[in-house]
Amino acid sequence: MSTITEQLQALLSPPLASTSHERALGFLDTTYPNFDALNDGDALDKAVEAAESRSRELNQKLEASSTATGRKISSTLASASTYLQSAKELSLTRHSLVDQLSTLNEELLPSVPGQQRTLLEELEDLHVRLNELQNARSYVAVIEKALELSEQAVAEIQSSKEEPVSETSLSKYMELQNYVSTTIDALKPAESVNGEPTKLVAFLHDLRTRTWKDIVGVLSESLLAIAEQLRWPSPISPDLYNSLEAADKSTFESTFVNLLLLQAAGEKINVATDETNSVNALRKQGLYPLQTLLEPISMRFRYHFDGKRQTNRLDKPEWYFTHVLNLMHEHKPFMTTNIQPLLVKGGYGDVNAADEFCRVLLSLPTRKLKRTVPLLLNTPAILAHTVYQTLIFDGSVRDGGFEIRRTWEGKQRLRLAEEERKKAKATTSREAKRMSKSPYEAAIEWEGLSELILGRKDWFDAWLQGEKQFADNQYNEIISSPDAWQISDDGDGGDLGAQLSADYGSRATTSARRFKALMERVTERYQPLPHLVHKSHFLFDIQLPLLEAYLSRITGSLDAYERLSSSFVRAVPGALAGQVGHGVDTKRLTSGVEGLTRVVKALVSARWIKAAMEAWGEDLAFLELWNGIQENPVLRARAEANTMLPRTGPAATLNDQADTTMFDVLIKQYGDVVSRSEDMIVKQVCAEVETELKPYFAGQYDKTEPENVGESNALSIPATLVSPISLLSSEISFLAQTLPTAEVTGLYRRVATSLATHIIQRSVSHRGKAQFTPAEGQAFKDQCATWVETCRMALSSGGVALAKRADPPWQSLTDVAAAIGVPETDFEKVVAVAFDRDDTEFEQVMKEIGVRALSRIDVQNFLRARVDFRR
Repeated sequence: MSTITEQLQALLSPPLASTSHERALGFLDTTYPNFDALNDGDALDKAVEAAESRSRELNQKLEASSTATGRKISSTLASASTYLQSAKELSLTRHSLVDQLSTLNEELLPSVPGQQRTLLEELEDLHVRLNELQNARSYVAVIEKALELSEQAVAEIQSSKEEPVSETSLSKYMELQNYVSTTIDALKPAESVNGEPTKLVAFLHDLRTRTWKDIVGVLSESLLAIAEQLRWPSPISPDLYNSLEAADKSTFESTFVNLLLLQAAGEKINVATDETNSVNALRKQGLYPLQTLLEPISMRFRYHFDGKRQTNRLDKPEWYFTHVLNLMHEHKPFMTTNIQPLLVKGGYGDVNAADEFCRVLLSLPTRKLKRTVPLLLNTPAILAHTVYQTLIFDGSVRDGGFEIRRTWEGKQRLRLAEEERKKAKATTSREAKRMSKSPYEAAIEWEGLSELILGRKDWFDAWLQGEKQFADNQYNEIISSPDAWQISDDGDGGDLGAQLSADYGSRATTSARRFKALMERVTERYQPLPHLVHKSHFLFDIQLPLLEAYLSRITGSLDAYERLSSSFVRAVPGALAGQVGHGVDTKRLTSGVEGLTRVVKALVSARWIKAAMEAWGEDLAFLELWNGIQENPVLRARAEANTMLPRTGPAATLNDQADTTMFDVLIKQYGDVVSRSEDMIVKQVCAEVETELKPYFAGQYDKTEPENVGESNALSIPATLVSPISLLSSEISFLAQTLPTAEVTGLYRRVATSLATHIIQRSVSHRGKAQFTPAEGQAFKDQCATWVETCRMALSSGGVALAKRADPPWQSLTDVAAAIGVPETDFEKVVAVAFDRDDTEFEQVMKEIGVRALSRIDVQNFLRARVDFRR
């Protein structure tokens, strides 16, 4: 803008004389650079004239330009004034438009909470309400139409209930069915947009279902009315039914068959869904007439077992179970004889009437259990009793011949399973393999009411925990009882206890007998369970831990026994005979018969349980359980992780698996305790007798006592030999009276053999040659005979047969005594035979002097112990 103004000012300013002079002087200087150029004729004059002419021309143009410029300026000023006025007016208009736009914007934009609603919001709300009203009008029209069809369908069956059901009598229901299907198909686009079914769809489904129930209810009321005239639900025998009036029977049968025809028609026209075909849904359905006949029975059941009567007791589930079993038994003849022909007539001849009636009756205890079991979770005793009674009830129902395959539900499951197999044929082999095990076919066997409890993990866990707690309490009571470790002669052990008594002797500790009985009670609790997984929980969680605990208890008692001889004696938990503390003579507790008793208690306890487990391992129930565990990958992995069960993984051979029983590991551990106890018994008896023999051996080296050399044929027993012989007699007698013959024989053989060897070494071998006079040899022979005779008398307390086994273990000692105690008159002859004669004569002479097992070399060595040996 400033540049244009400057240009205008420059154009309007008058010409400058100085500029003209400068231009004229420049022209002259250029045209006439010297005076000689001026003398060139009239060139100057002509130049002056041309300049004057140019000046006049320019002046004229200047005047014309000035005039035009004035006019132009005037017109421009006028136009500028006009434009300025227009600009002011437009500016005012713009501000006015901005204000109007702001006002409209405030009116149309969403309002701030607390301010007045805008017009646009009101228009939007009205539009939404209009759409809702239009939709509601459409929905109401649909609902009105559906309700009208529903009422008409019920009215139609009501008007023709005396006639057989046909498609004509269900025409209105079929119209309703088609209308519902058409409407639902029309609403599918809306469902796909919203992602969930509309409430109208759910209403139509419910209306269709309710309408069908009302139709069934019309005929059911008629059946109940005529059934009451037949005195239902009282038991109706075939003879009683035949004696009823023909009109009542005819009405009952026609109404019964009509309901079956209605059900058959409904299965054709009703659209089946995954929900209605599910296993749980099928369990709630059944034949309409039998479900109708169940209603008065159900009312009586609720009256007795759901109300406030004394028959409704949580701790007496067997009452309502017995009631249901009685109903099954009482109505079975009527179902088999009179109802079965009606099923055939109604098109359901493949359904067994008695089984179907049992199935609908099962809904009564099923509903009762679902309500009561949650109340029993905090009362383990009643819960366990309920589970046990449920298992008994299931067994009674099965024993009564009930089979789910012959019921309506079973037939439906078989049908659905067959449909799935047909679908599988059209799929790939992989999918066909996946579908080969249909859930309907897998569940075709009746699982029993117990599955209601066992099938829910929280209920089963509560029951299992209660059983475990009860077993643990029983175990603690057994081992804490004052007579827990008393050895008893017999007990109530059942058939297995009688067999163990025959095989292993009848004596065992009270705790062992009661513990075995506890294990068998636990087995009885879970044996009726239908599923292997549930049984395995009792084995893994209850029986195996208790068997290990009892083993640890016995092992701990043996450990405590071995520690009692320590100089620092304190209370040792786990001792079989109690605790030992300050002021107690520990030597007395670990020596003699009293000490031996403690070890024998551990021995008989471990042996009794070991024998019981050997019998259990061969029992069919445990064999099937063990085989099932091996075939189940999950249970097999759990078994392999349990150190109390044998390994039967890939590393085990087929022969090993075939010969393995469930309790092999525990049998070996209990067997180790038995062997340890036997070793401790042998060690204790031998150690105590050997300790008592020390004065006797010391006296053999002392030749100053004249009474040590008696007459040759006199029975001379030194005073130092009385104590060890008496001790051995008392301990052997205790073992013979306490343990079975076979075990006493083994222990006695080990003790006698060890003592015989010890006496030979200390009395003969360690003394060297030429130490026995003939009288001393005879005395030693008599003393050895005393050992044998003492043991024979001690063993006789366990029976004559046991006493006959007293001699063999002492054979080595009696042979040595016979060789050393050869009479002086026969000594030279015996020496000659032993060193110089043949084997035949040697054997004959040895037999004469009483040597049975010594070799020639041994006889020669022992003969050298005589002082009268001359070689």
